[in-house]
Amino acid sequence: MRETFHILHIDTERSWRGGEAQVFSLCRGLAGKNIRQFAVANPGAPLSSRLREIGIETFEMPLRGEFDLRAAFRLSRIARERSIDLIHAHDAHAHAISWLATMRRPSIPVVVTRRVDFPVGGNLFSAMKYRSPRIQFIAISGGVKDVLLKGGVTGERVEIVFSGIDPARFIDAGDGSAFKRKYGVKQGEIVIGNIAALTDHKGQVYLVDAAPRVIERFPNARFFIVGEGELRPMLQERIDRLGLGGKMILTGFLRDVGDALAAMDLFVLSSHLEGLCTSLLDAMIMRVPVVATRTGGVPDVVKDGTNGYLAEPRNPEQLADCIIRLLEDREARSRFVENAYNRVMEHFTTDKMVEGTAAVYRRILG
Repeated sequence: MRETFHILHIDTERSWRGGEAQVFSLCRGLAGKNIRQFAVANPGAPLSSRLREIGIETFEMPLRGEFDLRAAFRLSRIARERSIDLIHAHDAHAHAISWLATMRRPSIPVVVTRRVDFPVGGNLFSAMKYRSPRIQFIAISGGVKDVLLKGGVTGERVEIVFSGIDPARFIDAGDGSAFKRKYGVKQGEIVIGNIAALTDHKGQVYLVDAAPRVIERFPNARFFIVGEGELRPMLQERIDRLGLGGKMILTGFLRDVGDALAAMDLFVLSSHLEGLCTSLLDAMIMRVPVVATRTGGVPDVVKDGTNGYLAEPRNPEQLADCIIRLLEDREARSRFVENAYNRVMEHFTTDKMVEGTAAVYRRILG
């Protein structure tokens, strides 16, 4: 075996979301660890250009889904030409293509990072790729590992490596004043925020439904949902129907989430499915008190009553009660933010994610 391992990363996403940020952080962190890296991505994907900027040779090719045999053939050829020792697939489609690409080259191990806690093995093809003994898995949380085990993956093929964030990411974050000016937040108003894509599993609809109960107790509360997605029209219609008007704002995508977090008095994660959620980690590292839902990998991060409060998913009444309870208790907020910050620093940094992933590579490659 060479002293320097050759790793090929595969990511099929066309946009930039939390998973792609993790891939980029991993690749940047692995540089200089006796690992030479290559990548495959869709043409024009933001990840592709960003990886090239840090010196990683990146191949662009159309990646059209799980049954893309052409992509699998091209991937196999790249693996041969670049003497790849291990393929790391970073999403479900990349998993399938990598599995197909190595069928005739089973000596190349495939590692799949699983970031979501959706059920697996729903059809024959899915069951085959998840149960293949050639595939090793990295689960980003205990909740994700549990889903893999329920889907038929054997325990010895799954290791947990938590997602991580860079603690220095917000070192130059503003004080929240720019955000407050932009949205007309007045002195004495309470800013309650959520940062996530506007998709069903993120559960912002339950936060919308919880808002009237919170506002009844705290009339000076205002809610801000930061993010973009296909559910925006539905959420806006629901906000209007509940008469929330200026009390709840859909900001759309914001580049400067650091200033938005700095403006928040409380961060709320309302998901009913969640692998881990790096926005939750961002809030905790920024010392924003958190309320979240007890789903997926969230309990790995938030310990109920120790560094935040947990509500049951899809339960707006309980979500509202947790928000009210934390807003009423200044001492708890102060204690929670320090405990939350310490937990992130101990378990959920980029450095720990990189080291954990490198350890998986070393174990597999001997």
